[in-house]
Amino acid sequence: MKKIVVSFLAFTLLLNVFITGAFAETTEPKVQVKLVNYIGNQSQLAIKPTGDYLIQSSNIRLTSGNTYVVKYDNSKISLVEGSTVLFQADSLNLLPEIETNYLTINNRAYLGAFRFVPESSKYVRPINEVYMEDYLKGVVPFEMMAGWNKEALKSQAVAARTYAQAYITKIIDDTINYQVYGGYTWHPNSTAAVDETKGEVLKSNGRLISAVFSASNGGKTELNSNVWGTSPVSYLTIKTDEFDAKTPWQISVKKQQIDPTLLTWTQMKEFDTSLTTSIKSWMVTHGYSGKEIKITAIPTLSLYAPASGGRVSKGDITVEFYTKDKVDEKGVFLPQKLEYKNVAASQIRAMVGIRTMLSYLVTNTTETSDNITISGLGDGHGVGLSQWGAKNRADAGQKYNEILAFYYDGTTLSKEYTERPQTETAVQPSPSDVSSSDSTGSQVQTDASSEPVTPIDKIAPKISSVSINVDNAKNKASILFNTDEKAKISIYIKDSNGKILSYLVKDQVTERGTTKIEYDTSKTANGKYYAGIIAVDGSSNQASTLPSFEVKKVVKDTTAPKLTSVKLSVDNSNNKASLTFNSNETLKLTVYVKDSKGKVLSYLKKDAFTKAGAVRVDYSTNSYANGKYTLAISAADPSNNKAYSTTSFEVKKLKKAIVVVPVLHVRATASSKAKVISVLKKNQTVTVLSTSGAWSRISYGKIIGSVPKTALK
Repeated sequence: MKKIVVSFLAFTLLLNVFITGAFAETTEPKVQVKLVNYIGNQSQLAIKPTGDYLIQSSNIRLTSGNTYVVKYDNSKISLVEGSTVLFQADSLNLLPEIETNYLTINNRAYLGAFRFVPESSKYVRPINEVYMEDYLKGVVPFEMMAGWNKEALKSQAVAARTYAQAYITKIIDDTINYQVYGGYTWHPNSTAAVDETKGEVLKSNGRLISAVFSASNGGKTELNSNVWGTSPVSYLTIKTDEFDAKTPWQISVKKQQIDPTLLTWTQMKEFDTSLTTSIKSWMVTHGYSGKEIKITAIPTLSLYAPASGGRVSKGDITVEFYTKDKVDEKGVFLPQKLEYKNVAASQIRAMVGIRTMLSYLVTNTTETSDNITISGLGDGHGVGLSQWGAKNRADAGQKYNEILAFYYDGTTLSKEYTERPQTETAVQPSPSDVSSSDSTGSQVQTDASSEPVTPIDKIAPKISSVSINVDNAKNKASILFNTDEKAKISIYIKDSNGKILSYLVKDQVTERGTTKIEYDTSKTANGKYYAGIIAVDGSSNQASTLPSFEVKKVVKDTTAPKLTSVKLSVDNSNNKASLTFNSNETLKLTVYVKDSKGKVLSYLKKDAFTKAGAVRVDYSTNSYANGKYTLAISAADPSNNKAYSTTSFEVKKLKKAIVVVPVLHVRATASSKAKVISVLKKNQTVTVLSTSGAWSRISYGKIIGSVPKTALK
């Protein structure tokens, strides 16, 4: 057992070397990873060391097995044990006493050193500094199924190492923005793949390549320049990949998302909830923060302009919606619209969700009056290595170097390093250490060493946010749920007697995130059923759930709506008319006027949603010449059953006349002896209702009477 003698100053210097990882190029580097994926945004984190940890430049030791809390506290980072604040500063640096110690943060283990810093003036953000090979052992089983052929895992390890090496001077995170990193949760098969490719990276012309990868390329690789607009590189080319899984995907959109006849906020239920939730999440970060949103319609969704690799580059989308805070004076929600034309396809994908639109390789688009359906192949950008392609190539007998040679043309495997730096890890003095000082006063420490013990992944995948939306009118059920890691998914349907009727999917490898499966209920009798969902991760940990749903098939409405008490009143004196009638159900109403030759002159209403009950339509006849007309009513109910009604009316426009005598007596009847009911003056305008002999019947305001015909012009 080797002994080390260090002064306190030397100890501090050694710790600084540990945290910065400044070593020669031929030794294994360290990766700095911001931990986001499994931690989220939190103002405090529970941490538990296995093996002691030290606070840099401090005599504080975190004892193995104890639980501590790291808090954001008034712009500072505090370390708390129980109710005691042990440390407070702008940041907190924790160093393992020996290399094999690890820290559990919110129940997930991580090797290496840590720096806890404030973020956004309210969160604690841990940054994990870990040796490259240990980092990769926490990446590969989270980027590829750990139970797959080891040659595929080795190709993934080299690609992931090359990718990480390119960012070695930067801080990356543990999400799909870079590479998913699960910490000290390793799998023997993927660990062996990392060990057997230790230090190996891919280079082109002596320089590290951009070793990008995706789950499935849909059967054809793609240029980086087509996807990201970057300068093309020689090793990322377009070619057919017959080994790729050609993962299928489909977006099915109902144009009318909410029944417009539903007027209250709680009544409004969007049809494609998974899709609309994604769009609303995008809207919240693009001008609608803090808004409650209901998407009423998605009338336009299209993807087009394929590049040389066949992947679309442009798209259109229209989203009609309400926000709860925008209403008119009557409290009716005001319609709003987002309309994007000829925008980047990446924006469309960001809006509808990357787990809905899995790739840009669109194979078919169909559109009806009610729906839009877009189908495609692949999962991800399709540039570089296909994980499914690598798996199938390995299963066919290809070695990892052959797999990499196919996906990264003309590259060479290079050994970037072989050994880990031989750094002695100093131990912070403690009271017990001081009592064993040697005669010089220096601390005598023992370099404890042991082989790393890899934690076995015993955590089952988590199935959450499970919902089953049954559309009895369309004979389908949509099963939605989230998983927190890549897993093999099986879904089956069983009846109330426990009999399994069918499997919808079986051992389908599914990425972490939202999964949506459609079930055709057209041949399923009415009753209660169960959807069994099973998720098995790469370490064979299994989770399951058994939500229920009910099939209540809708009997199609074939009865036309009834239009009763149809009445049309024409007021020729004021050039207006009124239509009234009753309906027995909610209607989409169209009312129009035709002339005597059948020509449509005007629409009074067109596809207007109208509630059941009394309906009144007022309109002006000012633009109609004298003559006979037909008013037609066309009504369709929610099941598109239609009813028609017509009624005729006549326009007899009345003549206007001017009083030409200085004083004109308006009499009750057509006689000079009749009672005078009003007096008019010269140049006043009257309406001539009729003329008989020497007398004209007129109206003036509310007065109706008779005057000599010669008194008018």
